[in-house]
Amino acid sequence: MTDTPYETAQYRDTALRFVKDKPGLYGMPHFSLSADFSCKLCDSDRLCYETEREFVIYVRHFILKDACLVTCRFKADARYQISAVVFEGKQLPFSLHGDTYQTVFEISGLSGPTRTLFTHTILREDGLTLRVEQNDPLRRAGQYREETFPAQQIEASHHYMFAMREIARALSIPQRLHDKQLGYLLILGFETCNTVHTDHPPHWHLIFRWPYFCGSQAPHIYLDEQGRMVRNVLYVDGIQGVSRSFAAGEWCKFVDMYGGDVMAFCIEPDGGMSVTTPGGALYTMSPYREGDGVRVLCNGAPFGKIAVCVSAQEGTASVRWQAQKAVAETIRFDPLTGALQSVSRQEE
Repeated sequence: MTDTPYETAQYRDTALRFVKDKPGLYGMPHFSLSADFSCKLCDSDRLCYETEREFVIYVRHFILKDACLVTCRFKADARYQISAVVFEGKQLPFSLHGDTYQTVFEISGLSGPTRTLFTHTILREDGLTLRVEQNDPLRRAGQYREETFPAQQIEASHHYMFAMREIARALSIPQRLHDKQLGYLLILGFETCNTVHTDHPPHWHLIFRWPYFCGSQAPHIYLDEQGRMVRNVLYVDGIQGVSRSFAAGEWCKFVDMYGGDVMAFCIEPDGGMSVTTPGGALYTMSPYREGDGVRVLCNGAPFGKIAVCVSAQEGTASVRWQAQKAVAETIRFDPLTGALQSVSRQEE
């Protein structure tokens, strides 16, 4: 037993990604670090590993505030070249001196979990944030490397996320949350590239984020192998160990920080989902079907259909929402970091 439940972390494990120009498994290089303070390479297989796309290392260091720089070096290999070094969501400059690669990174002011592994594309509007995790099969790690790559569940989660955005808009949920300063809906997928945040098994998230985080209701909606929704496990952010599981047919209600009802949803027995608000219409999204996307009903009548295609390697996503009018959305992002580059919409 530890002396106190409120211990403050002194060290941080910070990750770097070294991207190869030719995908393949070549064997981990020997990385060396040089710094004028205490830091070391994490030697665990979970924190130092190779994927077909890149080498990943973690550096353990004191949490420091000053201009603290670390130099990282490793030998070149004639079978490939390093095309990029990614660190905390940005690309680092690097050089090749003779047969040795070198890069320098700063750990000053870093806190919380490392963000290097994230490749998230974030779309924001008032009262709603949608985050698409870009899952490159050549970057898969952890349990997703040991199992069949969940391409069907990834596609299904993309469809549910964008369908939920349309339903939330139709129910005016984002605008109400924004106008009343109650927080926002946060719609997330899942990632397959992170050995620390395993995000397993496949699921997507429909979160009601309160303005001050603690108390936010955070459902994890799990998918079967066909991409059908099967159960919802709700956690309360900021309160450790608080959760509840909802089976198909059970309504899960979101409440604001004043106890007011915001919306409710339930997973349907067929693998779809129904969503409503107090006094609002009942919207139902169908389970994902390959080649057919997801269909949405309003009070039992056809409302719209959504088709989503995401290429993590090319840095593009297309979303087509077909309702009274068809709207095509093209999203471009940085394939290495997921950072949003542009969004264009066109009515068809």
